[in-house]
Amino acid sequence: MRYEARIERVRAGLEDAGVDALLVTDLTNVRYLTGFSGTNGQALVTNENAMFMSDPRYAARARALVEGVAEVVIYSGKLTDVLGDKLGGVRRLGFESQDVSVATHAALGRRLEDVELIATTALIEGLRRVKEPEEVELLREAIRLGDNTFEWVLDRIAPGVTERALALDLEVHMRSLGADGISFDPIVASGPLSAHIHHTPSDRAFERGDFVLMDFGCKSDGYCSDLSRTVVVGPASEEQTVIYDLVLAAHHAGIDAVSAGAQTAEVDKAARSIIDVAGHADHFGHPLGHGVGLDIHEAPRVGSSSEEDLEAPELIAGDVVTIEPGVYVDSFGGVRIEDCVLVTDEGSETLGSAHKDKLLEL
Repeated sequence: MRYEARIERVRAGLEDAGVDALLVTDLTNVRYLTGFSGTNGQALVTNENAMFMSDPRYAARARALVEGVAEVVIYSGKLTDVLGDKLGGVRRLGFESQDVSVATHAALGRRLEDVELIATTALIEGLRRVKEPEEVELLREAIRLGDNTFEWVLDRIAPGVTERALALDLEVHMRSLGADGISFDPIVASGPLSAHIHHTPSDRAFERGDFVLMDFGCKSDGYCSDLSRTVVVGPASEEQTVIYDLVLAAHHAGIDAVSAGAQTAEVDKAARSIIDVAGHADHFGHPLGHGVGLDIHEAPRVGSSSEEDLEAPELIAGDVVTIEPGVYVDSFGGVRIEDCVLVTDEGSETLGSAHKDKLLEL
């Protein structure tokens, strides 16, 4: 029933988008509307009908997974070979501008000579923002697996262990717990390399006194978790403790600012101002957070906004966003603390429980 309801919400938005039908090609959006997971699948939503289309490799999977549509179409050639026969009286076909390549657009135009192709932006992504109760539970499970993995991996952090080895440990343990995949390649950054915001794990071995920054997540039934924690190998220096406590204060301030109706720029400012006042304005070089769900990065963006931003600047109940302030000092190291947070009418709920309230000395 949930897929039928989602498709109906798409159908209700067709007129406002100026189209008679929408061709959905983004695989995440296809999964959201139909339940299908695979490397090739499309959904077509018209005012009267909805169908799923794929090739013979996925015929059995489509029969097992696809819900909410009136028809499943398996084609052996190209999508364009069958699409024209399925449009009926459609004269204005919407396509997902963020997903359709120039080559695909040209092929559609050649095949559908009498159909006007109209670019649409984020029609389904906007619907995906508000997480249904079942989606929140799937996110909770992915987050639980990430929290468990963080607690487990602490015993494996010691001098001589390499970033690359620890990143592999993180991935294997999440999968061993039942995750159906990782949300993204794990980040493990140590010592001065922890100042690299999106570091690729290297063969650098941990040394005493190193920060170790970890950013990782996994998927539960397609839904992503995202967790960042920073620890230190051996006793922490006073400067390391000060920076950690600063980031933690900013983290709490950001979470406290989250609620339905809050402006994303103000939530960002609540955390960022604490770091700025401490003299580290130039050491926090990314937005405070982002939405998370079937994609690891989705709407809304939690950061400073401008008139050019495509995403709504206001949080709504049902958003799940990350709050992840950081301070990154070249040649010294960096700290990031991140949790996934559910936006509610009353404020927010932090969905994870991994240790963060004190810099861990391992």
